[in-house]
Amino acid sequence: CFVKKNRTACKYRGKNIAFHVNAGSTDYWLSLLIEYEDGEGDIGSMHIRQAGSKEWIAMKHIWGANWCIVAGPLEGPFSVKLTTLSNNKTLSATDVIPSNWVPKATYTSRLNFSPVL
Repeated sequence: CFVKKNRTACKYRGKNIAFHVNAGSTDYWLSLLIEYEDGEGDIGSMHIRQAGSKEWIAMKHIWGANWCIVAGPLEGPFSVKLTTLSNNKTLSATDVIPSNWVPKATYTSRLNFSPVL
């Protein structure tokens, strides 16, 4: 949602941020695609927290809006924390990916950077 030097805000009014579990994801390699982030469009970091943990683990940026973590075994439900690059605004989606997650599924949060109208 942005052009090289001049960022253009994403416009996904009425939608909340969603996390698509990419094909090939396992309990040891989890890859997520961020969808529908409204307003910011410039995720600078992404962290994941496993079931029963207080520790946020940094995910690695692969390309575009795709992030991954190599660890394991990973245990859901997972909470996901996104931080924008431009202004360090942070959102945390608690238990957004359930314990029975599956590859190719999309899990929608109740949050977005701009208010959902």
